[in-house]
Amino acid sequence: MKLLLLLSLLSAPCEIIAESAWDTAIADPVAARLARPTKAQYEWQEQELAMFVQLDPATIQQREYDDGSTPLKDIRFEKLDVNQWCLAAKSFGAKEIVFMLAHSGGFCMWPSKTTEYHIGNTAYRDGKGDVVKEFAEACRRHGLNAGFYFWLPHPSKVAEDTSTISYRKLDKVHTWEESNRLLERRFDEIMDRLGSDLVTEIWIDQPIKATIGKRIADRAPRAVIAAVGSRDPLPTIRWPGNERGVVDYPCWSTLDRARIAATEAPNQAEADRRQIQGVESPDGDYWAPQEADVPLHDKFWHMRPAALKHRRSVEALMDCYEKSVGRNSFLILNCAPQADGSVHPDDMKRYEEFGNEIRQRFGNALGKIEQVAGKEAALNLESLRTVGYIDLWEDYRYGHRIRAFVIEGFDGKGWVKLFEGTAVGRRMLARCNPTEVSQVRVRITESVGTPLIRRLQVHAPAKSR
Repeated sequence: MKLLLLLSLLSAPCEIIAESAWDTAIADPVAARLARPTKAQYEWQEQELAMFVQLDPATIQQREYDDGSTPLKDIRFEKLDVNQWCLAAKSFGAKEIVFMLAHSGGFCMWPSKTTEYHIGNTAYRDGKGDVVKEFAEACRRHGLNAGFYFWLPHPSKVAEDTSTISYRKLDKVHTWEESNRLLERRFDEIMDRLGSDLVTEIWIDQPIKATIGKRIADRAPRAVIAAVGSRDPLPTIRWPGNERGVVDYPCWSTLDRARIAATEAPNQAEADRRQIQGVESPDGDYWAPQEADVPLHDKFWHMRPAALKHRRSVEALMDCYEKSVGRNSFLILNCAPQADGSVHPDDMKRYEEFGNEIRQRFGNALGKIEQVAGKEAALNLESLRTVGYIDLWEDYRYGHRIRAFVIEGFDGKGWVKLFEGTAVGRRMLARCNPTEVSQVRVRITESVGTPLIRRLQVHAPAKSR
């Protein structure tokens, strides 16, 4: 008993010192000025992966945008099973599904009181269907978070863009104020079905007013907001400006709010571009991480026969993963169900293959260390191991402290450079030339305050497929 007590007393101070050092580093006053993620932003990015689902009359029409030509009686989706969507998402590690509830054609996947152009007036489930309600129930059943996308184009654009021709089926609106009131009504209908505890992402493909921003904050407190071109409120996540599933490096999660306010653009497209790219800065005062989106079938967001020839390979999907999740971003991979509502079996197989490759490549690190406060951390691999990936994580809850770093390996003769970079954020995952080393170290060469290294790990080179 005395020996046990002595061992306990000897071990306790070590634990206290380690915890105190980390806590002291967190409280570093030099880093107090840095922008930080909200709880919702942090929990959202920790998911890493999401699945986007796009299904509406455009799928039946075999086109990308609903032209309003499909009679409601011919919309059946007779094999639609939201549980299948959930299984697809879980197979590649997604923790969230974002469902496109209404696109430019105006068709609503729930019985909406704002229009006659909705699922309740179709042959789906004999006119008694509500896909949004089914979606909520399935997500809860499978332990997934839910997100939703919807779009309400400004009526002045209808005449200019034939892709929005079925907008005539909506209530007549003529101003942005009327458009936003309709947006609010639809938002409330959707949230009544999903519930505030389930929703972690809301993607509105248009600028929104402060009123809808407040509504989102009240009814969906866990949700991040993607609202393209919006200034009041600013979106809390950003699109990277491409649909290839990649972000540029370095990718900082912070924007300079003063430069956003001062930026006047000649058109909406340029305003979007500047918001995405022109004001990003490691010293920015507004936190808004990027979300990279990509279709499973290159350039096809809706399913049609031609899309099947363009299914991305596992290696192409891994490239997206490494250049989004591995660059302090988030990846959302599209799922395009067929006209009957089911997911093509070869698509289901590819999602599973993608998930298996992520787990095989990064699921068992050659070695790792965690929670190191300071400018250097060393990892002992105990013997020579061939390293093909470096994997550095920062505790980004306390801002972008790491501004530049070098990762080196000891090959038995000396230290050799494996990788050199700048932004870390949630995760910096990168390939390096396969190198046999027995130790790996990271040296932080530039920082604001005490660096907080959440994790340093290394992986073997990818196996040839």
